[in-house]
Amino acid sequence: MAGLAQSLSRRTAVALASTGLICTALAGLPGTADAAVGQTGPALFDDFNYTAHTDPLLSQHGWTLRSAPGGPGVPGARWKPQNISFATRSGNSIMNMRSGTTGTAAGTEQTEIYTEPKFHRGTYAARVRFTDRPVYGPDGDHMVQTFFSLSPQVVSTDPAYSELGFEYVPNGGFGIPASALLATSWETYSEEDPAQTVYISTQERRSFAGWHNLVATVDTQRINYYVDGRLFATHTEPYLPESSMTIRFSHWLIDLRGVRKPRAYDEQVDYVYFAKDRVLTPTQVQAAVADYRARRVAFEDTV
Repeated sequence: MAGLAQSLSRRTAVALASTGLICTALAGLPGTADAAVGQTGPALFDDFNYTAHTDPLLSQHGWTLRSAPGGPGVPGARWKPQNISFATRSGNSIMNMRSGTTGTAAGTEQTEIYTEPKFHRGTYAARVRFTDRPVYGPDGDHMVQTFFSLSPQVVSTDPAYSELGFEYVPNGGFGIPASALLATSWETYSEEDPAQTVYISTQERRSFAGWHNLVATVDTQRINYYVDGRLFATHTEPYLPESSMTIRFSHWLIDLRGVRKPRAYDEQVDYVYFAKDRVLTPTQVQAAVADYRARRVAFEDTV
């Protein structure tokens, strides 16, 4: 856990310090999804059908609700498991991650939930609701709402380091002036020397408030990112993951803007799905999720 927290802290420091190094492409890259290889095999599915952050099924199902200090986010902020809640919306169980601030580090609360590192090639998918406006209080904070996977980093510029995923910044951040969705793949990074950081990020600058089906497929040649069935980005070597990774949802603040009034924002998750060593289309992902729900399977992990 400590190694993962340190990796996240270093990752954020580099992202903030080296925005000039980012390799950015327009969304909607050409190409098609890889051919599907079937829908049977090891998989993870979680419908987030839990009662509260204290539900013992969460840990039994391999989830950790973060409470340990450290990055990313505002130095001195607290990670609050109790700010992760569960409720039913339109017949589906939903996980809600509420993060916010009073304008001070001590008054900043962030949320994160993650698995053990056992995911590598295959199909990653989740249905996520991004938000632009706070639940209460003044707007304008540099929030980061995420769905991603991450491996521990043993040493600086570790060649085996792996990370990929989606980040939504409703009010901008990382040098971006307004709302944007990013798909980012990392080869490695260095806290000591940002020039050694190697990553690529595709971004689309507009509001993505609302529910979205997010899919990332990983094979030996490419990472394809899809948003609501549309190909959003394709990343190839040297950005392909080389190590097993955790699956994570994280909701945090980049910085403080000096407004001393309480405010909070929500990120919500409907489900998460992973198919090991299989590249599925977004349509096949939806079919797999529908099948789990038709069979009333709220959780399965055979990875």
